[in-house]
Amino acid sequence: MKIIDEKGKLFGLINIIDLGVILLLILLVLGGARRMGRGLNLAGTKPATIEVEVSDIKKNIVEALMVGDPIYHYGKDRKFGDIVDKQVEPYKKEAKAKDGSIVMKEVSGKYTVILTIKSDVHDDPNAIMVGGEQTRVDSSFKFENKNVEFSGKILSIEME
Repeated sequence: MKIIDEKGKLFGLINIIDLGVILLLILLVLGGARRMGRGLNLAGTKPATIEVEVSDIKKNIVEALMVGDPIYHYGKDRKFGDIVDKQVEPYKKEAKAKDGSIVMKEVSGKYTVILTIKSDVHDDPNAIMVGGEQTRVDSSFKFENKNVEFSGKILSIEME
């Protein structure tokens, strides 16, 4: 009995091209399962305090960001943390003074909010994972909760 017969079948059972396609599909499924299996390990989380700057926003957004509310990564339904403190400052933008120098000038009706967020983070060897996302200082994310959606920039991450 030949290994590959005149019709291109392996041991007379399956076409060699079909076998190649089946093996490729199996490898893709196993690779995807392995990649998906590296999700969050909640047992390895640590508490952290994260400061997020939300700038150039209107008063209605400032009022919708309330201490005690959870926030989530936008569109992913993964919790980023809980707001534990909120500091509101007037939004300042660069402007030219009459003498030609650059000064920071307050913009009427706009605000900057510094949110302090308590979160459980996973300290991965490559990055700090918050809500399944790699999070670093100066990275920007879009967030949401039941009241509001907004964009913010990470100012600091302090692991406890």
